[in-house]
Amino acid sequence: MLALGVTALTAGSLAAQTTGHTSAITRNQNGSPTLPAQSATKDSAQVYDSQALRFESRWGSADIIRGSKGEVIGTVGWFREFDLEKVLQSSPRALTDAQEFRVNNFRGSLVTAIGASLVTIGIVVASNNSNNASSPILIIAGAGGIGWGLQHLNRSYAALSRAIWWYNRDLPNR
Repeated sequence: MLALGVTALTAGSLAAQTTGHTSAITRNQNGSPTLPAQSATKDSAQVYDSQALRFESRWGSADIIRGSKGEVIGTVGWFREFDLEKVLQSSPRALTDAQEFRVNNFRGSLVTAIGASLVTIGIVVASNNSNNASSPILIIAGAGGIGWGLQHLNRSYAALSRAIWWYNRDLPNR
C-alpha cells in the first residue's frame, strides 16, 4: 500500500514538473523522452569555448591562455610585457582592469626588486662584522619595500583576474 502511494505521488510530481515544457522534450517510438536535435549553426557556447581567456600563474609570471585547447597567447609577470590591453580592447571594463594590472605590476615588480637588493646589501654589510648602522636600516627598508611591492603585485593579479572575467563575460555578446 505504501509503495502504491509513493508511485502515485512520484508520477503526479513528475507530471507537474514537465507541464509547460513538453515542447523541448520529444518522445521516441517506445515512449521514452529524447532530446531535440542540435542545430548545425555555431552557437555562443562554441564561440566561448574557442575564445575565452584564462591565466595560469607560476613563480613571477602568468601565461594568458585562449580557448579550451590551451593556446598560450602571451606571458605577463615580473618585468614581462605583453600587450594585454590589445587583446582585451573589445570589452571596456576589461580594458580598465588591464590598465590597472599593467600599472600595479610594474610598480610591484620594481619596488620588490629594489627591496630585495636592499636586503641583500644590508645582509652583506652586516656579515662583514662592521659596526655600521646602515645594515639594519637597509634590511628594514628592503623588507618594507618587498612588502609594499608584493602588495601591488597582489593587486595587479586581482586586476588581471577581473579583466579576464569581464572579457569572458562580454564574449558571447560580440
